[in-house]
Amino acid sequence: MANSSIESPTKRAIIELKKKEGNSTCADCGQKDPDWTAITFGIFVCIDCSGVHRSLGAHISKVKSVGLDEWTEEAVTQMTNFGNLKSKMIYEARVPLCWKRLAPTDGPVCREQWIRAKYDRKEFMSDKTDESIPYTTGPKKGNLFKKKKVDNVWQSRFFVLDKSTLKYYKKMTDPVPTESIELLDLNVTLNGQIGHPNAMQITAVIKGRTRNIFVYAESGQDIMNWFCAIRASRLKLLQEREPGKNPEEFYPLLSHDFAKSGYLHKTPPNKLKYQRRYFLLNQNRLMYLEKPTDAFPLGEIILGTEAECFSVEEGSSHDTGSSDSSFILNTPIRSYPFLAETPEEKLSWIAVLRASIEKAHTFAGPLTPIDSYGDD
Repeated sequence: MANSSIESPTKRAIIELKKKEGNSTCADCGQKDPDWTAITFGIFVCIDCSGVHRSLGAHISKVKSVGLDEWTEEAVTQMTNFGNLKSKMIYEARVPLCWKRLAPTDGPVCREQWIRAKYDRKEFMSDKTDESIPYTTGPKKGNLFKKKKVDNVWQSRFFVLDKSTLKYYKKMTDPVPTESIELLDLNVTLNGQIGHPNAMQITAVIKGRTRNIFVYAESGQDIMNWFCAIRASRLKLLQEREPGKNPEEFYPLLSHDFAKSGYLHKTPPNKLKYQRRYFLLNQNRLMYLEKPTDAFPLGEIILGTEAECFSVEEGSSHDTGSSDSSFILNTPIRSYPFLAETPEEKLSWIAVLRASIEKAHTFAGPLTPIDSYGDD
C-alpha cells in the first residue's frame, strides 16, 4: 500500500518545490539531493547540516524532513516564500573573503560555525561591516592549546597574530617567542586529523622541511575566529603585494585543505618489507609521518611535472609482489612502490597524485627526496 502521506497535496507540493532552481542542493554546504529542511529560513538542507540546525534549538531553526514528516499548508507556504536562493541572498549577503565557504566534505567545526554564523549570529547579513566582526579587522591575541613536538601532550600557549607573522610564547610575559612564522609561508586547515573537535593544523615549510603545528581552542567559535583572522591577515598582505588585483582572485590563496590524507604502505630504500605510514598530499608536497599529529614528516617529495619524469601507474614492482591495491610513483630519482589499504583507496590516491603532477608547475619548491630525513 502506498504511503498516504506521500500522496497528500502538501507532501507533493514540498517534493515539487525541492525540484526548483537552487533547492536541489543543500543551502549550507552544497550537498546534492537534500532531504531535510530548516523551515524557519525556508531552505532545503542535507542531513548533516540539519543536525546543526536542530542543535540551534527550535526557537532559532525548526527542522523538518521532506519525506518523513507531515507538512502543513503554513509550512509549505513558508518554504515557497523563501527557498535556497532567496534565503542565501539574505543570510549570505556579505560573506567576508576570510571565511571559507562550507563544502560537503568539511568537518564538524566548519559546518557548525558556518551555520551558527549565518543564522544565529547573523554575521553575513547586509547590515554587517568589517568593524563589527573582529576577525576581519586586524591582530589577534590569546591562548590556544598546542601539542608538543614529541609527546602527545597539549599545553596552553599564548599566540600572537600581527600584520605579517604568527608567533607563540610559552608564557604571555616571555620577551621572545618560542616560534615565529611568516604568514605568507604558512597554511591553516580545520580539516586535519587531530582528534579534537575545535582543532586547527598550521603547516609551514621551514628551511625546506614541513613543520606541523597542532592547536585547539575551548570553543568552536574561537578556533574559527583564529582561522578567519589568519586568512584575513594573509589577504591584506597579498593585497599590498598586488594592490590593483581583484580581491576575489586572492580567495584560493588564503588557505587550502590537504588534497588527500590517509595511510599507505611504503618500502624504505633498499628494503622490501612494507611499512605503514600516514601520508598527506599538501598541494604538490607528498609527505609521510609515523602518526597524523607528528610535528615533522619522516620524509617528503616535491612532485614535478610529467615533462620532468613524474608519473603514477597502477601495479607493483617485481620486488614487492603484486596486489590489487598497489601502485607506483615514478620520479627522476627513483620509483616508489605503494600499497593502499583498499583497491578503492588506491584509485583515489592515483587520481589525486596525477592531478597534482598535472598542475605541479603552479607550485614552487625544490625537489626533495622522499627518504631524505632517514626513515626507519
